[in-house]
Amino acid sequence: MSLDGRLVGRDDYEFSEYYEPLVASMQKALAASGTKTDIAVGEAGQDFKMEIGKGSDLQFFRSYAAYVSVHGKPPAEPDISMINHELNEIIEGRSGFGAFPQLINHSDSNGYYIAVDFENPFTIDAPSFGGGETWKCDIGSCHALLRELDELNKHLKVPGDVGQLNGTAMVEQEIRGDVFEKEKMVWAVMHWLAREATERNLLLEFC
Repeated sequence: MSLDGRLVGRDDYEFSEYYEPLVASMQKALAASGTKTDIAVGEAGQDFKMEIGKGSDLQFFRSYAAYVSVHGKPPAEPDISMINHELNEIIEGRSGFGAFPQLINHSDSNGYYIAVDFENPFTIDAPSFGGGETWKCDIGSCHALLRELDELNKHLKVPGDVGQLNGTAMVEQEIRGDVFEKEKMVWAVMHWLAREATERNLLLEFC
């Protein structure tokens, strides 16, 4: 099953009905935490949606990040049976989130990254579409996520993201045959989305 990333702006056709109440809930939670910055959602002006990879590809990517966070260096090879240990230790609470909380401590199905700068993700009770019961929604920072991705790239060494390299074909050409090819492609798409969301004040969601 594939996992896509998408950016949402004020010009999205569902914004006023679906996303605006969500943003209001996020704003209330930010204020309660002491963050006074307003969530100003801009216009996307175009379609920002791209496949990040399979759901397991994000798991591999987060496992890579967890390994780097714990050991200060990248794993030698993408052996999920070995490097997934660090991610499991973090998720199960036996180890802290380390250098990459925005990347690791965030749902890949129920949550958003917003264009406000804060260090640690948090969870809100978000309003359901059309009213009714609330649902648990993880909120992360595009700014902080972008910094984490830049830090991780000191080890991955991807020459640029999808936007910087003018599309996935060029990224694929640059990373083809690398033992961490999956992780590098996830990085290239997520960095592009986080960078555009930060620059344009957009919401980033997994879908």
